[in-house]
Amino acid sequence: GIGIIPNVELAADAALVVEGGVVVNENCQTSDPDIFAAGDCAAFQYKNELTRLESVQNAIDQAECAATNIAGEPKAYHPYPWFWSDQYDVKLQIAGLNRGYDSIVVRPGEREGAISHFYFKGNEFLAVDSMNDPRTYMVCKKLLETGKTISPEQAADPELQLKSLM
Repeated sequence: GIGIIPNVELAADAALVVEGGVVVNENCQTSDPDIFAAGDCAAFQYKNELTRLESVQNAIDQAECAATNIAGEPKAYHPYPWFWSDQYDVKLQIAGLNRGYDSIVVRPGEREGAISHFYFKGNEFLAVDSMNDPRTYMVCKKLLETGKTISPEQAADPELQLKSLM
């Protein structure tokens, strides 16, 4: 499937479970264990919520996971959502998903015009949106991938070198 509305008609006609996308388990298997799905049309559990990630990297990572499982080598898919977009003179980079946030910390970047928004649910670091702030984005992406964290107080402290949290 491509686009905002996943193309799930074939899956539905094949009597596969479809809920906002073709539902897959951690091995990218559908409700029929002999059929796999990956990419924009695949819906999977992420932080206890059925999720579709519409990004190139997700499609590549899921396809590799599905292929490995088809080849008989069990492998679970563990997504680390990240996205980017160039909008004229702004480079937007996102790590994580900000679903369910209850607070945002805004932190200026090191360069003029650079800024990042940190999303938290309580003290849980969920995501960062960085505009022209690639260093903050890269550190936060690594924090999320490795299960390390940053507190709202740390994110708000402009003197804190984020790299020290690695």
